[in-house]
Amino acid sequence: MFYKNLKTSALATSALFVAAAFSASNAAAETLTLNQYVLPKHVVVKDGTMPLIEEIKEATDGDLDIKLFTGGTPLSAQATLGGLQAGAVDAGMVILTYHPAEFPVVQYLNDLAPPTDDTLVVAGAFNEYLMTKCQRCQDEFQEAGVVFTGSYTAAPLLLVNREVYRTPEDLVGKRVRIPGGDYNSRWADYFKLSPINVGGSEVYEMMNRGAVDITLNPAAILQTHSLADVAKSVITMPVAMHRVSSPYVFSADSWAKLTDEQRRAFLDSTAVAMMRITAAYLKDSETALEEAAGRDIEVIEPGDELKAVMSEFLEQDLETIYKIAREQYKIEDPEAIRDDFIALIEKWKGIAEETGRDAEKMGQRLRENAYADLDAASYGMASE
Repeated sequence: MFYKNLKTSALATSALFVAAAFSASNAAAETLTLNQYVLPKHVVVKDGTMPLIEEIKEATDGDLDIKLFTGGTPLSAQATLGGLQAGAVDAGMVILTYHPAEFPVVQYLNDLAPPTDDTLVVAGAFNEYLMTKCQRCQDEFQEAGVVFTGSYTAAPLLLVNREVYRTPEDLVGKRVRIPGGDYNSRWADYFKLSPINVGGSEVYEMMNRGAVDITLNPAAILQTHSLADVAKSVITMPVAMHRVSSPYVFSADSWAKLTDEQRRAFLDSTAVAMMRITAAYLKDSETALEEAAGRDIEVIEPGDELKAVMSEFLEQDLETIYKIAREQYKIEDPEAIRDDFIALIEKWKGIAEETGRDAEKMGQRLRENAYADLDAASYGMASE
């Protein structure tokens, strides 16, 4: 198994912290510990996890409860996978692309540019692919000692700018904050930008003092990180679409200790939670753009020049993605994987139209298409 970079003493301390935190809980109910490094007001918590906790309580007649930890205590985003592997918590929120060595197919899928900017469509296709059509993905999760139960899709990454930029020439030489990843770096290089890799919490200060000209983020960052106070424009050109934050990754040992009924309840509720979170992310970003005008922030539709350069980048970068998939991730058939994923995108475009893009209805369709046929007695369980 890939148990890399574990700081044993720190993880042991985390495990003791968690044990102490819920040792006095109701002994009649089994209590799972769930680590989510985001803050309590984050859409993952308020729109996904809190409803899920209540649904699971009801579905299991109170026999299964969840103790939630937020804000990076006891585990940060980077440390959550290791914490799961070490048994510090039962489940946690993992950014899968932080671990490309463990999950190379997932990394490859996240690098692919989907032929749509509809995050609900992408969330449906991505989860159906991983849950039902990617045995190698499931093998990678099993080898890492964890169980995947779904990922949400964040709102598209746009260009949030310190000044007003409109053309490719305006962007040349500007310092852009990118949220990591080789794809984002290649995009910045193609547009002749100067990439800076810093955490989201640092963006406000760096943009305020002119150390960052552009940040690549969902528009919601205008509100969540107060960038509306320092930004002067947003270019609504989707550059990337993050779809690999998995809020409820289980330790394989903890998953195995659940009953079949408890696993079934968790899978059923998780399917809808993925769409709730995706929809909430999108709503927050749409609201931020609507309110930007009142803050004297110009919302700029990309012009023909920008769209042309973006199209050129995507076309040439696909060959780079294929090459990386073969040489670095040892994926023999990246074209076939992409074809299967694109086919699911088209399927989910139809589902979105049928449901009116209603998050609850799309969550139910995700349950029907990707979760309902999973055998709760065997899914995620170690092979004999």
